Amino acid sequence: MLRRLLALALTVAASLVVVLFTASSASAECVEVYNPETGQFELDCSDGGGDPGGGGDNGGGGSSTCSYAGNEIPCTGPDGSVWSSAHGCYVGEAYPADETEPPPGQTEEDGAWHVCYFPPPGSSWELMWIENGTVTIDPVVLANRAIASMDLDPITIGIVPESGPNRVGLVGLPVWMWVDSPTGDTFGPITASASEGTVSVSATASVSSIVWNMGDGTKVTCAGKGTPYADHYGKQDSPTCGHRYAKMSTDQPEGAYQVTATSHWVVEWTGGGQSGTIEFDLATEPLPIRIGEAQVLTQ
Repeated sequence: MLRRLLALALTVAASLVVVLFTASSASAECVEVYNPETGQFELDCSDGGGDPGGGGDNGGGGSSTCSYAGNEIPCTGPDGSVWSSAHGCYVGEAYPADETEPPPGQTEEDGAWHVCYFPPPGSSWELMWIENGTVTIDPVVLANRAIASMDLDPITIGIVPESGPNRVGLVGLPVWMWVDSPTGDTFGPITASASEGTVSVSATASVSSIVWNMGDGTKVTCAGKGTPYADHYGKQDSPTCGHRYAKMSTDQPEGAYQVTATSHWVVEWTGGGQSGTIEFDLATEPLPIRIGEAQVLTQ
């Protein structure tokens, strides 16, 4: 047993430094996301992030960190260990019972010895007796399960001029963009929770901004839902979210500008003695908007 512990110590000492110091810049951008195709939660470390909502395209990422001694640290440690604020360390899998003995007054049915990894500056480890039921799932996983249960969707585009084969806007006139009939699952706020064992996590999601790609090379970022157009506004600019096209769309595919709206979601979650923020994007399908020029008749 002593030989095995010494070997483990050398392995952990090396891996702990690599995992903890590289994870602060890399793992903080990894997040477990729900894959609707496989029905499983998967770790996504790409710059593009995952699609926790399960709807539309997205180009955002997600991140979550835990805290220790006033500093942010990754929530996952060496060999898949999980940060436990209750124990002040990353708790790994149970150590083989046949190589250890329970502490006085305890039995193998009461708990198990686990390798407990401590974050920097100590970067040390020790075996810790942990009673059954006190080591549970990573709260970040539950946060993403809560997000998946929200079934979030891209917004429904509201825009004037309207889209349609007999609808044409004019060069230089105001274009109004807004979120049509916003709901909790398209704009928020929406709250959901997820639990496993003794850990319960609550998450609240809201859209913080929308990036409108107008199809003419212009992107307009709007902080809110926008203002729905009404006839009495006439030729006024939208007070909250608008655009003006400088030329006709006749040279575009299908003779129309392809407009998309990408909503940026921010999810604040808390539970299991931890809290964090997960961010991602959901985009609409392109909507064709035709722009022409007013014809002036002369005699």
